[in-house]
Amino acid sequence: MSLRSIKFSLGLACTLTVVAPVLAQTEPPPRENFNPFGVDNPVLQRARNWARQAAERANGGLSRYRAEASMFGPASQSPYVDNGDGTFTFRFRGGPPAEPPTIESIVTVNPDPSNPMIRIDYNGPIRSVAPPQPLPEIPSPSNMGSF
Repeated sequence: MSLRSIKFSLGLACTLTVVAPVLAQTEPPPRENFNPFGVDNPVLQRARNWARQAAERANGGLSRYRAEASMFGPASQSPYVDNGDGTFTFRFRGGPPAEPPTIESIVTVNPDPSNPMIRIDYNGPIRSVAPPQPLPEIPSPSNMGSF
């Protein structure tokens, strides 16, 4: 071996001993951020679209009604409840285009193509939010035993 090839081999070995441990320390992304569907869940997205379209039809079409912005963005950020039986319930507001919302819609959807279902549970004036419930009473210290 020539001196030149020895220097090259020594330089390559030093580089690999520094780079290899750095590569070995690379960790996969945290599991809670993992989304097997990529950008958004297509089943939830289908359900959200069906719910929004049902409200649009029930309120006179797009020339007379627009749902709130959350019904157009990522489906995972829309106002929904997973009912645990394959259905989703969406509760959202809408109204005339470019005006404040005046209509509240609650729509339950089964997005399964083999058994589709869209049910409008409520579609009317925006109802006020229920008043907060009183907090339970906390026992006084005299009722607590000593440690």
